[in-house]
Amino acid sequence: MTATLTRTAPDATPAPSWVRGTAALAAPPALLAWLTEPGLLTERVRCLCPGRFGLRIVDQRHDRLDTADAAALAVAPGACFVREIELGCGDEAIVFAQTLVPAATLAAEPWLAELGEEALGPRLARTGHARRDPLEFARLEPRQALFRRAWRSAGALPAALWARRARYWLGGHGLVVQEVFLPGTLR
Repeated sequence: MTATLTRTAPDATPAPSWVRGTAALAAPPALLAWLTEPGLLTERVRCLCPGRFGLRIVDQRHDRLDTADAAALAVAPGACFVREIELGCGDEAIVFAQTLVPAATLAAEPWLAELGEEALGPRLARTGHARRDPLEFARLEPRQALFRRAWRSAGALPAALWARRARYWLGGHGLVVQEVFLPGTLR
């Protein structure tokens, strides 16, 4: 396990406004292909950085689902396992991904807390029984917790970051994956 980063109060900041389409996001045109990528982002980043691809674990912890995240899975707020990683080229982070696994899902699928440096997407694909709901999208602002979790650069703070999320179902158990696209995706 990596060191736990302090989380702000769960409902202290506004939750992202997740929408089904990208039209209202005002995302840079170069980012739209990343947001709507139908395949695995791990593979897209790997292709972007031949020989320099990296997956770095930012944090893994037991925490609580906040109200908005619990509502996305139609469960009561409660215990969850959180895994945060960065996918990148060498030392440059391209995508920040946060996985939220409710306690009931973790009890049914304990391997979700044992991925180590393995990417979640390919592992879900190999299960043969994972189902993904349609993607949702959001424009994140610096005051939002997901933005603050994703932004680690010493560079100038962007006015916004864009993200997508998907709910995955393993049998009757769900989890949420939220992927935030960092400025490196625009090169």
